[in-house]
Amino acid sequence: MKKQLLAGVLGAAMVLGSLTGCGSKPAETTAAPAAAPAGTAAPADTAAADTSAPADTEAAAEELVIGCTLQNLSEEFMTMLQGAMELQLKNYDNVKLIINDAESQSDKQASQLDSFVAQGVDAVIISPVDADALASAVKTVVDAGIPVITCSADVTGDQGQVWVGSSNENGGEIEMKYVAEKLGGKGKIAVLRGPLGAFAEQGRFAGYETVLKDYPDIEIVFDQTGNWQREEAMALIENLLTAGTELDAIVCQNDGMALGALEAVKAAGKKDQITITGIDAIVDALDSIKAGELDATCFQDAIGQGTNALDMAVKAARGETVERMDIPFELVTKDNVDGYYDRIKLPE
Repeated sequence: MKKQLLAGVLGAAMVLGSLTGCGSKPAETTAAPAAAPAGTAAPADTAAADTSAPADTEAAAEELVIGCTLQNLSEEFMTMLQGAMELQLKNYDNVKLIINDAESQSDKQASQLDSFVAQGVDAVIISPVDADALASAVKTVVDAGIPVITCSADVTGDQGQVWVGSSNENGGEIEMKYVAEKLGGKGKIAVLRGPLGAFAEQGRFAGYETVLKDYPDIEIVFDQTGNWQREEAMALIENLLTAGTELDAIVCQNDGMALGALEAVKAAGKKDQITITGIDAIVDALDSIKAGELDATCFQDAIGQGTNALDMAVKAARGETVERMDIPFELVTKDNVDGYYDRIKLPE
């Protein structure tokens, strides 16, 4: 496949042959597994390419290949990003998407980036496992002339990447502000973080700290990572409550951990005493809020992030300039939860 190398940070390059863009009448696509080079993880069954365009039009155009590596496809938010990208792919002819699962391993994700460079893909989308650990790997991709879109999470520093996502500081501030006001400005809280060093973990905790500066009577009595996992969060809170730790709130950096914490609190018979919040607005969290159990979450627009990430990658692969995009968080409580079900559901 002929490749177009981009000079500088996603600068202009020779424009590839005209491809049908978003909003154009899509051609039918078929899905087929993408083979990875030996020594790399096999990609998910998510590659798709045009098979029906007339030979004298789109079929004759040069195919673009977008490589994508996501943090962990066992996490619901990541699968929502994947689904949004795959749905948006149907709006393009002659664009192939290869999605790899990093399984929360920075070294595995770095290897996947190396594989994309070796394959000579036209652009890369990455949701980095670790902001610091993946920075140099992203720079290597950019230095190879391949544009990089960081989606949802970002890497540390300007490595030449272009980010699309929601400001995690903003999400942390919204969540902690809700908790602080519900507690009347005082109380003991537990914080469950994502994997230490993760972009979202760092940003969301920074948002917590910003809010807590104005609430000196709120004390963090427990602060540990639950690694985004429901079961791990449940075990941490079970142990905490068994030890007799008094809590007024549990502030979780994602909904999976919030739901795990909720199960532990319910088992201890203390749901009416402890406020529990999360971030992401996955369907289980919305259902729990509607049922009067989980207190709040923060909607993070996975569909918007995934859709725009693919659009940006295609534009960058064509040599077009793309710019950083911030999609704000929104507080979700029992008062407005009904309005978010349609916003987390992929169109048929």
